[in-house]
Amino acid sequence: MPSLAGLTLTLSRGLLVCGLLVCGLGSAHAQDAKVELDAADLKAARLLEARQMTLIRRLAPAVAAVFKEGEPGGGSGVIVDPRGYVLTNFHVSGTAKRLRIGLNDGRTYKARLLGIDPGGDIALLRLEDRQRSRWPAVPLGNSDLLRPGARVYAMGNPFLLAEDYSPTVTQGVVSGIHRYRTGSGSTDLVYGDCIQIDASINPGNSGGPLFSSTGELLGINGLGGFRPDRVRINVGVGFAASITQIKNFLLDLRASRQCYHGTMNATVKDLTRGGKTPRPTVDSISPTSKAYLAGLRLGDVIRTFEGERIRSQNQLLTRVSRLPSERRVRLLVERASEEGGPPRELTFVFRLEPLWSGPHQGQWAGDKKLIERETNEVLAAYRATRPALGWMRRERLKSGGKLVERVVRARGRQLRVETGVGAQRLVEVFEGSNGWQRRGEGPVSDLPAARRDELGGTAQALAAIGHPQGRVLISSMVFTGGEWIDGRPAIRLEIRDRAGRKRKVYLDAETHALVGIAQPAGDRWIEETYLKTPRGSRIRRVDYESGELLEEIEVLELRHEAQPAQLFQRPPSGS
Repeated sequence: MPSLAGLTLTLSRGLLVCGLLVCGLGSAHAQDAKVELDAADLKAARLLEARQMTLIRRLAPAVAAVFKEGEPGGGSGVIVDPRGYVLTNFHVSGTAKRLRIGLNDGRTYKARLLGIDPGGDIALLRLEDRQRSRWPAVPLGNSDLLRPGARVYAMGNPFLLAEDYSPTVTQGVVSGIHRYRTGSGSTDLVYGDCIQIDASINPGNSGGPLFSSTGELLGINGLGGFRPDRVRINVGVGFAASITQIKNFLLDLRASRQCYHGTMNATVKDLTRGGKTPRPTVDSISPTSKAYLAGLRLGDVIRTFEGERIRSQNQLLTRVSRLPSERRVRLLVERASEEGGPPRELTFVFRLEPLWSGPHQGQWAGDKKLIERETNEVLAAYRATRPALGWMRRERLKSGGKLVERVVRARGRQLRVETGVGAQRLVEVFEGSNGWQRRGEGPVSDLPAARRDELGGTAQALAAIGHPQGRVLISSMVFTGGEWIDGRPAIRLEIRDRAGRKRKVYLDAETHALVGIAQPAGDRWIEETYLKTPRGSRIRRVDYESGELLEEIEVLELRHEAQPAQLFQRPPSGS
């Protein structure tokens, strides 16, 4: 096994040999450079070159040329999912609903525009071809792991050179990370978290992929430094929207939304107090903003954002701008004491507000047929791994200062909740349209309207997503984008039943397991999420806006099994 130092030396000599060979230098020039070329050096150089060419051949089938129907010009894109999802720039697709995609097999294919992120300059397309359902796709990387100097490859169709749609390749290094850039002459276009590269990107490269040396997608190339007096030739500075930012919007794009980036509706400046190091300090804030209503005030020093230490205003701007609006965030601040004592640390949780960009309301809307197709695919994935049976869940929670057990049973559109034991046991049942309750052996009575709606809306929503004919139970069920549930991306379905009750149901983006549900309670919404723990699982009920913990429930047992019909039937009066 060679040492790290020896391996580095071999690679360095190999790269130098590659450079000499490419430049066409003869043996005399090599001697002048005092480089001893031996068989090992040549072998290392050729191996490095072979690996690079193999990597490019593997990536090329997923790199696309993108054209609007009936319009000149075009750009680039990349397939990021075998089902045919294609990422490109919004300034390439615009709001054109139908596009053409050229792949390196020499053919062009039809594509439809799914969703747009005008502020981030990203659009998501989907390929359509009745003769194939699987497409070559590239893996998504983690751009947060990038460091300046890392080798990268930019691929695409600059100047529309590839008449056979085979992509052009340029290579370079990462020049900078977490840059904040805006498009020239545009007030909307914001690359809030972008990667600066020296790999050449030129007109036509827009929307194309930026790859790591291992073939992972790091970003989408979009902005470049050009010299207009030289026919817009690249001058060595380019920018790619980071894949970390794009991932935050992928589910919203797939749901045919016009996406908006988040803002706190507050500004922060690096201010110095008492000769200390400048610190990011709130210097303006809208009194109607969610951040203000949560408690953020002028003069607060930002310590952490979503658990990450914040050291400058630019760092905070990047972290906020790469998140979608409506994302719930946690902010830790330091506030000076009014009494002159030591500063206090305070935590505020709120949802980001939209930073409006792109087409005005009503100018762009997702295709209803595409939205329905995406919704059906989400539901099919959930149902494929879930038994179409009822289920029983045994829970333990605090009620009135005491620990009590609760059993929840579901059977289609029916839901039964049993809390406590003996004479104090409360049974509540929603039986598909109405509901009843009974304490101990006491009389049977109708469920109060609020409780009936709570159980009924939840029962209808869970039945609708789990049953193949679930749509007949409700008035609407639509995939509306993504949510962030306990540190993981989740699919959001919005459901309205025939009684007008609304619910939001969350499915894990990878496994499609049920991970949460949100429901109205009076004048606010309550979010209920299901967490795996080393000892089993727990249910957390929080305020939808503030994240305030309202109740935590331990799940003692969960079984999927058919539930007896008689458990949901209303007992005769007087029994």
